[in-house]
This record gives sequence, structure tokens and C-alpha cells, in this order.
Amino acid sequence: MKKQEFQKIDFAKTHKDLYTASSKVKEVVAGKATFLSVRGKGEPGGLAFRQAIEKIYGLAYTAKFMLKSQGKLDFSVGRLECLWHMPDAERTPRSEWTWQLLVRIPGAVSAGDLKKAAAAVRGRRQLDTSAVERVAWNEGRSVQLMHVGPYDKVGESYRLLDAYASANGLRAACPAHEIYISDPRRVAPEKLKTIVRLPLTAES
Repeated sequence: MKKQEFQKIDFAKTHKDLYTASSKVKEVVAGKATFLSVRGKGEPGGLAFRQAIEKIYGLAYTAKFMLKSQGKLDFSVGRLECLWHMPDAERTPRSEWTWQLLVRIPGAVSAGDLKKAAAAVRGRRQLDTSAVERVAWNEGRSVQLMHVGPYDKVGESYRLLDAYASANGLRAACPAHEIYISDPRRVAPEKLKTIVRLPLTAES
């Protein structure tokens, strides 16, 4: 019997407006989407942060290959994203930063699929992914731009987003959203690319 063929899902290609950006502030609308998510607290790049990345990608790749081998669907595992839930990061000690790591997945990947994938990754790699949740999120109208440079300078880009919102009678709100385009293990700090995004609300 001929194996069923299906088109690979790649959100970087189907939603270019959300996964590409320039140095110029741009408004986008991020509709409802499904993600794998891990919530945590602590310094970015610290032990808890690194462990969360291992878990979220361990589950994502296991689910991808499992579903592909079953002939159900295929998808590209997306870039790492993070929501920062602090209204004032510059005044909050880095050890107290609260974050939510995200990797986007197709909505067709069910909770049941992820349960089977979690059992597989636990058996094969002894990796507990119970902290990884399947969440749906509708970010809505937002502003974004591409930040080029070290992560500790990203606040400059957020100030540009705030200024754009204020100039247009809007208010930029939390959570701050970052999408990591570059791999910091392979790219010099001054060349790191990060999409930074803030949701918009009407100015009260």
C-alpha cells in the first residue's frame, strides 16, 4: 500500500509576518496558536532555564518523529520563544525573572499524542517532560521589530516599541515576547538576532 503523503507544516513559512522582522517597528496580528510551554523562574541561561529548553525540545522532536512515522502529520520544530512576565525587568533581580518558554506546534498534535511522546522520551532518555504543557494562546494585535545585538541590550528595542505605541495612542503591555533567531552557541553576541514583540491595548 502506498504511504500517505502529507505536506510538512512550517510556521516560519506560513506565518512569515510573525517569524521575520526588520529594525523598523511593525504592527502584526498573532492569532490563536498552539504551543508546548514550560514555566519557570530564574536567570535566563541559568540551570532551570537550560533544563526547561532540554525538556521542551525533547518532547517536541519526539512528538514530531512519532507522528511522522505513524503517517499522521509532519511539522518543523520551531524556534525557541519566551514570554517574560515582568512589568519592569530592569528593576527586577535576574534571579527573580519569571519566564514561559514556548515552541509552536500544530493544533492537530493532541494531548494524547503528547502523552505517548512523553512516555517515549522518558523511556529512551530518562527525561521527565511532565513540566511541559500544551497551551493555546491568542496574542492578538502587537508590535514587533528585530533586535540585533546582545541579549542584555534588548531593553533598547522594547523602548522603541513602547514609543511607537504611545505615539499612536496605544499602550504596549506584558508579557514581553522574544523569538530567538540566532543560536548563541554559534553567533557572536553583537550579531544575535531576536524578534521582540509586545501586545497592544487601547490607551485608557
